[in-house]
This record gives sequence, C-alpha cells and structure tokens, in this order.
Amino acid sequence: MNMRGLLSLNEVLSVGIAVFAVLFGFGGLGLLARLAQGIIWAYDAGVIVGLLLGFVLHELAHRQMAIRNGCTARFVLWSTGLVLTLLSGILRSMGFWLVILMPGYVSIICFGWGARSSLSVSASGPVVNLVLALLGILAYMFKIYEPWFWYGFISINAWLAFFNLLPLHPLDGYKVMVEKPQLWLALFALSLILLYFLQIA
Repeated sequence: MNMRGLLSLNEVLSVGIAVFAVLFGFGGLGLLARLAQGIIWAYDAGVIVGLLLGFVLHELAHRQMAIRNGCTARFVLWSTGLVLTLLSGILRSMGFWLVILMPGYVSIICFGWGARSSLSVSASGPVVNLVLALLGILAYMFKIYEPWFWYGFISINAWLAFFNLLPLHPLDGYKVMVEKPQLWLALFALSLILLYFLQIA
C-alpha cells in the first residue's frame, strides 16, 4: 500500500466480491433471478447504482481519510462477515427484513493516531451514505427520473447508513458513539428518519 492511496489489484477484486455479496444480501435470490433473465426493474437499477456508489464510496472514505491522517489502509474481505452477508440474502428471499451487510472492512495501521483522526475515519463512511440518501430524496421529491429508481437508491444507502451506525463492535457506530456520543446520536437519528421516509413515500 502506497501513501498516494492507489488501489491495488487485490483491493479491486476484494471490493468487487464485496459488492456482489452486498447486492445479494440486500436483494436476495429474487434480484439475482431477475438480473439473470435480463429483467431490471427501476427499483433494482436504483439499488444497483446506489450500492455501487454507496458501498464503494463508503469504504473509500474510510480508506482515504486514514491515509490522509498518515496511516496505511487497504480494503480486505472478512470471511465471517462475507458468510453472514450471503446468508442474509437467503433469509431475505424468505421474507426476513433484517440483513447483515459486512463482507469486508478497511484495515488500518497507524502510529501516533489521535482520537480526532480516528473519529473522522469512523464517521466518514456512514456520512457518505447519509449524503447519498438525502440527495436521492431530493431527486425523488423533484421527480427527476423514475421515482422507483430513487426509492431503490435511497433504500440501499439508508440501510447501509443505519446498519453501520448501530452501536455494536466492530461497526462504525460503536466507534463514533464511544468517541463522540452527540455526533453518533445525530447521525443515527438521521438514518432512522431516512428509513421512516421510505415507509411513507
């Protein structure tokens, strides 16, 4: 890993596998079956685009923020989380709504890392998803393109934000809550509001 932050081939492959796993974990067998048949609903397209932007930018935010603070960082797959993510796709196909999306993480090595730097790295990923979801809501409200596309786009980013902000180790939410509870509460509340919006939209 060099300090300029260029992605290695291994990282690109790992991110690709992770994106596929999250797509399956969130959409289940139904989404994969439709894609295999060449059927892409507007909602599906929104989920796919939202995932590509939301997951990749989420992890890149962690990675680049750590590098910016003088650390080395790279995205790696996590076998346990990958299995749980794939299992979530099967359960999702059976009607379960709670999904676990954590196929990998950004491995960070730092020397003399301050608490402020740690907080910025932990919060950066969920903030990306919250911003994308809010932009999706604006596009939805102003009827830019197909509403169902934006519904899918908002759904995946709102869920990624909510899940990652849960105050459970080793998720981002736990780290943010420990270092700055007020910030965690504000971000977590916003993720809940976004999920509520999806229920009333």
